[in-house]
Amino acid sequence: MKNLWRRHKDNFLLIREAYRVAGLCGKYYGSRKIPVFFHILRFTWETKMRPMEALGYGAFSSAARQSSEYLSKRTCSVLQSRLNPQDWFWVTEDKGIFQSFCDANAIPTPECLALLFRSSPGISSGHPVLPTIESWSETISQFDLDKVVIKPCRHSYGRGLLVPLVSEGRIEVNDLKFDSVQALAKYMFELPELTSWIIQERVQSHSALSDFSGTKHLQTIRIYTHVDKYGRAFIVDAFLKVIGGDAAIDNFQHGLLGNFIAPIDVGSGQLESAITRSSDMVWYRLDSHPKTGRTFREFTIPLWGAAKELVIKNAEHFKPIRSLGWDVAVTESGPVIIEANIRWDPPNWNPETIANVRKVLENPDCVYAK
Repeated sequence: MKNLWRRHKDNFLLIREAYRVAGLCGKYYGSRKIPVFFHILRFTWETKMRPMEALGYGAFSSAARQSSEYLSKRTCSVLQSRLNPQDWFWVTEDKGIFQSFCDANAIPTPECLALLFRSSPGISSGHPVLPTIESWSETISQFDLDKVVIKPCRHSYGRGLLVPLVSEGRIEVNDLKFDSVQALAKYMFELPELTSWIIQERVQSHSALSDFSGTKHLQTIRIYTHVDKYGRAFIVDAFLKVIGGDAAIDNFQHGLLGNFIAPIDVGSGQLESAITRSSDMVWYRLDSHPKTGRTFREFTIPLWGAAKELVIKNAEHFKPIRSLGWDVAVTESGPVIIEANIRWDPPNWNPETIANVRKVLENPDCVYAK
């Protein structure tokens, strides 16, 4: 009875969400509400996508692809859970555990300067950091804040990421300003949903990447790897997260930050035209970077061969995890791993990438490394 009620409740919420999205389609595309409402219900039934999720990918615009060319986050998660042991979830999804795992296996990552916990002692330079605002403040004050990045251990999509900038004696972090390190530590300590933090050295992109986008902030490469049934790792697909404006992070967030996605030819490292989304939920291609005027198709990722070798080599350490989404930073001294994800969102913005991903996830033992 309880399960029956839950199913009816979920269906009601889905219908209500579909009706709301139908109204938004009228606003964005001029669609008639009732016909598009039934189209949304049919689409969500076929793809298992939530209506808002599908709207974010422009699935109800005139430029939308066939429903079979989309992969829902729910379906992707189910397929990933069949490949990846969920007991290993926090090895990649907790940044502190991931850092320790990488250090133990000599995997190149940004240097870890401190781990801070609100309910137990952390660590910095081999010494404990007490779970108090004063101890956190004392630890943070030891670092040059212009050269560090502070991340919540258990958040994703760049949420909670702090990239400090010291200006005229004040600490600017994203849209926040603090008069002192103590104020910054107090802010971090008192955030209710964030109980652990990692402080790392701030990695700089290779100068070729910085010059291409006209930004000093880090731009990373997302690389999907898969391990076939014979234990051989290979690259499924890859793209560059391109900063389009003044954002301090390269996270795409469906184009909301003004950033882009540029698919990468896996063989050569050459970029394809970038992909982004307009404010009216329409996806489109860009041939050149709007800030620098540089042509995407004329740019090749520096040290691309070394970046590919890095993920292929280190996929071995994460077995029995078979499917990973890596974020790789290419620096002047070589590529380093920023993070790896046991659960990564389906790249529905690019039909070619989705086709490659779907092929591997749905037929994991029929695709073999070359």
